[in-house]
Amino acid sequence: MRIYGQVVRFLEGLGAKFGVTALRTAIGIIFLWFGVPKLFPGMSPAEPLASETVGRLTFGVIEGTTAAVLTGALETVIGLLLVSGKLPALTVMVLLGHMAGTFTPLFLFPQETWESLCIGTLEGQYILKNLVIVAGALVIIGHSTGRGRRSPAGPRVRADAARAGEARAPSTAASSSVSASDRAG
Repeated sequence: MRIYGQVVRFLEGLGAKFGVTALRTAIGIIFLWFGVPKLFPGMSPAEPLASETVGRLTFGVIEGTTAAVLTGALETVIGLLLVSGKLPALTVMVLLGHMAGTFTPLFLFPQETWESLCIGTLEGQYILKNLVIVAGALVIIGHSTGRGRRSPAGPRVRADAARAGEARAPSTAASSSVSASDRAG
């Protein structure tokens, strides 16, 4: 049981130190992996569905190869920004907008994305995995520029506790309100 605890503490420390960066980089690599092939017509197996979707969403203004290449360019830019860590707030906003578009084939083309109720085709499953990307993007934005490292009320709570401690005997527990995540962050 002692080894289990040591492994858990090690993994918690690793996650606290590198977890968000690893998540951001992994999602960025996925965007590059799916985006770059769309820049070269005929290279991406997702090209037909992407082209159809963009064509339908733009009422036919952008379709075919142009739609696939523009989608690939957007995905590539998102991927590069995620991997670099630059402009996290803007990147996540663009990513979430893009994700909204990627879910539309589930409704626009149900014959291509669903075999039956709650059973997705390969394309449908490919789209549904984006739920994990959306959740990851929310974690990334929540931890960008210091957010998420402590509760929003963290510093105020400690200051209030310190003032309360001045009025009470020094042995009160109020002054020990620093959480493990505050010590790590």
